[in-house]
Amino acid sequence: MAGVAATGRRGTSQCRRGRGQDRGRWRALPGAAACVPASLHALLIEQGSLSERLRAHGGELRVLRLRQGLQAGPVGGQWAREVLLLLDGLPVVWARSVLPAQALRGPWRALRGFGTRPLGDWLFQRADIRRGPLELRRLGGADPAVRAAARALARAGLPGLPAGPAMPLWARRSAFVRRGCALWLTELFLPAAGGLRPRA
Repeated sequence: MAGVAATGRRGTSQCRRGRGQDRGRWRALPGAAACVPASLHALLIEQGSLSERLRAHGGELRVLRLRQGLQAGPVGGQWAREVLLLLDGLPVVWARSVLPAQALRGPWRALRGFGTRPLGDWLFQRADIRRGPLELRRLGGADPAVRAAARALARAGLPGLPAGPAMPLWARRSAFVRRGCALWLTELFLPAAGGLRPRA
């Protein structure tokens, strides 16, 4: 944590200078932490299970599964899963997991029938899964992930996203590697996430 804070102080002016450019590019930790709002800092840099971190902020964590299955990808077929994480009924995170379709016959076959359990609960119980570096990014309203989250919230009848570019949302991504095959997980933090406080 001390390393993150020190890099954050040094990188703050760079973040301000490049605020317009930051929105379109993923930035690795610890340097990216300089740009993160204080209300989301602990969640965005969490290296362990995000599900466990969220449970420390509320009562019931529920997964609303939006889509799961095979689909066309840029290079062959891929398996994708999109969910909303609800904490005490409030949507706090939209998440998308992607991996090559053939991995479902190999190291990631357990995901074929994955239900409404948080993916993090499973990932962090496996000693043979290695997590890659976290990358952060601010996303504007035109980003595909933000649009997908907005559609999901509307379909579920949940509080929507603010209109326009006034409030960019923060996302993070990382790869989980098992036997040489990577699952990419992207997590978009919704407005309610900024108001979470750990329970006493």
